Amino acid sequence: MFNLTTDPCDLDRFSGRAELLAMMQGFDGVELLSFEPDRDGVIPVERIIGLHMCYYPYWLDFYCGDRQAWLREFGSTENCISYYGSDSPAVILDRFRQDLAYAHQYGAEYVVFHVSDASIEEAFTRNYRHSDAEVIDAACEILNSVFADEDGSIALLMENLWLPGLTLTDPDMTRRLLDGIDYPNKGIMLDTGHLLHTNTSLRTQSDAVAYIHRMLDRHAELVGEIRGVHLNQSLTGIYAESMRSSAPGYDLPYAERSLQSLRHAQNVDKHEPFVCPELLDLLRRIAPDYLTYEFISTDLEDLRNKLAAQRAALSALYAE
Repeated sequence: MFNLTTDPCDLDRFSGRAELLAMMQGFDGVELLSFEPDRDGVIPVERIIGLHMCYYPYWLDFYCGDRQAWLREFGSTENCISYYGSDSPAVILDRFRQDLAYAHQYGAEYVVFHVSDASIEEAFTRNYRHSDAEVIDAACEILNSVFADEDGSIALLMENLWLPGLTLTDPDMTRRLLDGIDYPNKGIMLDTGHLLHTNTSLRTQSDAVAYIHRMLDRHAELVGEIRGVHLNQSLTGIYAESMRSSAPGYDLPYAERSLQSLRHAQNVDKHEPFVCPELLDLLRRIAPDYLTYEFISTDLEDLRNKLAAQRAALSALYAE
């Protein structure tokens, strides 16, 4: 698969469904992030295999009712409401339930959920107030509520990031997450690029693959829980380290701090093709049920080129 969203910046690239179908030639389908309805019917519903649930980069303080903390982050109740849609933590559960409704509507086989939390300042400094365990335990509480009435037909795949939560660097925390979810049809969605950001010393794609293998070695008994892979890479450790003292101050308006945070995230997590030869054995080792080329692209031609580069790098796997 490859990733797609319903945001107009993605869908408006296509002249219509035929052009998207042409790009999907050779793929089984797409993993969709649904921001809003596909009003022009560009996406063939029968080709939606996975659905990426909404992601709030900063949510734990809000969910746990730490008003002092979230007011410091947002600067005002109005900014908080603009971000979440309400000043009641229940709005988070409502949004995730809406995503599940979309998944059923589209006939998706799985949903993806980010297990991560960090404020704007923490995303720059990497000095965190909350531990992996705190984020994981709160995420389990949310997911157990959201999935309480599900029949198990949709797989819940939890995705790693490099911020507090599921990082896939500590098998005890990975097991804590899996054991804390009271839902049978569950597993891990390994984002290769996100895992690389946990080690800012990586400089080459070959080194990156070796690092992923080391993290899998740590998770020896849990590798089988990895049911999907978001395939991408970005070796941005030098940049990430250089920005640790550059967090936007709280004296700035929240809108400006948020914009700087978005640009920072895009500079860290570039989502580029992963093309080194060593990648083949890594994917053979994981043998995922779902493989998604997850890229950030500037236009249709850029997306087409990145998909072609990734397919060419994996041509030996397709021949098998």
